[in-house]
Amino acid sequence: MAGMTKLREWLPSTQAMSHAAQLRVEVYTGITMRQALGMVVLLGLAAGFIPFLANWFVAARVGAALPLALLARAGAAMQEQAPILAPVFPAGPAMALWGELYQTLAGLGQPLPGWLAGGVSALGEWINWPLRWLELWIVYGLLVMVVNKLLGATNTLQRFYAATGFAAVPLLLSGLSPIPCLGGLFSLAAWLWALAVYVRANQAVTGFSTGRALLAVFLPLGALFLLFLLLVGLWLIGLLFTLA
Repeated sequence: MAGMTKLREWLPSTQAMSHAAQLRVEVYTGITMRQALGMVVLLGLAAGFIPFLANWFVAARVGAALPLALLARAGAAMQEQAPILAPVFPAGPAMALWGELYQTLAGLGQPLPGWLAGGVSALGEWINWPLRWLELWIVYGLLVMVVNKLLGATNTLQRFYAATGFAAVPLLLSGLSPIPCLGGLFSLAAWLWALAVYVRANQAVTGFSTGRALLAVFLPLGALFLLFLLLVGLWLIGLLFTLA
């Protein structure tokens, strides 16, 4: 009984998660930030389990650590595409050389057996799932909260993070990404659904209209996209000056 009480301190109920995924506004204010933190970590680990197995299988087949195994796959793909792209893409032959280099690097000797090196590196990637979710939740949430304040919200940061933690529930679908063909659709559906939950949660804690809640969530996305375009533009200008 004491164990269940301790668990409830770190996790909301499964019913609350289900209701949050269904966009029921009343559930978003009934959770603490500690419960949201535990939920994000647990769901991140759950979502990353199938990709962990898939990554381990890929790495074990190549007999190398996961980054090297992915490098080998990329190299093989580049070598296959190089003859097709060569007539229309001047860098086609260079792609073949890069592909060969990638495969050579992937075949370098290593101290651990291939299956073990693959398993350890896949395990590290699995652990990174909840860490990436936490980073996105905290950093992007701070940007949204700034916009909320500019729009007149009076809620606390703790209440905001507690509510928006429910956006991790739909992201469970992203764990199906290794499934051929359908994996990309599952990931897209997961992120769109998570955005809908995030907007709904933000609306619940701020009392905004739907339009204001949408603006607060998507304005930082637009600003980050413009910043990305600016950086790419500056990089291209610098490259042109270098080649001139």
